[in-house]
Amino acid sequence: MITHRSIKNLQNNVFDEQSINYDNITDLCYSWLFSRLHFIISKYVLETQTPQRVLDVGCGTGFQSFLYAYAGSFVVGIDISENMIKSAMSKHNPKSSNDKLILFAENFDFVIKYNDLINSAINQNFGYKSYSTPKFLVCDVYKLPFPDGYFSHINSCGSVLSLVEHSHLALKELIRVLRPGGTLFIEVESKWNMDRFWTLFDVLLRNKLGYWTTFNDACKPFLSPRQCISISYPYGEHDNPVNIRIKLFTNKCLKDEFSRLNLKVIKRWTILSITNLIPSPILDTNSPSTFLKRLFKVLSFLEEKVPFPLPGCTAAYFLQKNH
Repeated sequence: MITHRSIKNLQNNVFDEQSINYDNITDLCYSWLFSRLHFIISKYVLETQTPQRVLDVGCGTGFQSFLYAYAGSFVVGIDISENMIKSAMSKHNPKSSNDKLILFAENFDFVIKYNDLINSAINQNFGYKSYSTPKFLVCDVYKLPFPDGYFSHINSCGSVLSLVEHSHLALKELIRVLRPGGTLFIEVESKWNMDRFWTLFDVLLRNKLGYWTTFNDACKPFLSPRQCISISYPYGEHDNPVNIRIKLFTNKCLKDEFSRLNLKVIKRWTILSITNLIPSPILDTNSPSTFLKRLFKVLSFLEEKVPFPLPGCTAAYFLQKNH
């Protein structure tokens, strides 16, 4: 019998195994996701405020931890994966020889563009601030070892709330350690995007696209269109994926939850919306073809220019805890 504890241990093992290659981002999907997230954080979080004390929840190998640290924040990164934390601790300084902050390889033009924008913002706005290496801890999000109101800002990317079993309890614990008036930047897996239709189509094609989803999971979003749902998600290597449970949120469900917890939504974004006209498994390849890169370039340009959030694979929220 599969228990909640065994699911949690399975997820821990998956993330431990992935820690070796976690920074080796060579596909269009995750390169775009992290580039957009880091740009949004630098422009809308760091440039509008300078968080003094930041908690990076589900920090992985430290992408956002180092981004906040180079803006002058004192950062504590936590993760349930011991190997992820070890990898993060081994990064004493992710800046390259030309003093440019590069969090992962610049394999695509848009990664170079966003890195230049991020570095320009850091040098212009935070170059005078002293840098301190982030502190990293293996920690459970349900029981944080910090006093009430300890942090001025909390970052939670890596779809943490989509991966934990009890997202409501996790969010309540994050709010506990956030000071009144403090802010949060949260990224989650979104329910409504083109992948939901591609997944259903892939079931009919007998997994030719590579979603590896059951018929029940493919139909579930359409049977409960307004509710958050949990689905089985193939995580890891294409040839040997491990299925883990992942929660898909609707904007309405999240807004209602934020309201109950006394959180104000400052701004919302979606990522992988127009670019998701290409199925995710096709984007998730280490050697995209020239045609695929050119098509993605056009779609990503359109996605950047849309002035409002479209249905996308990822949703990001900038929030503030009311006094």
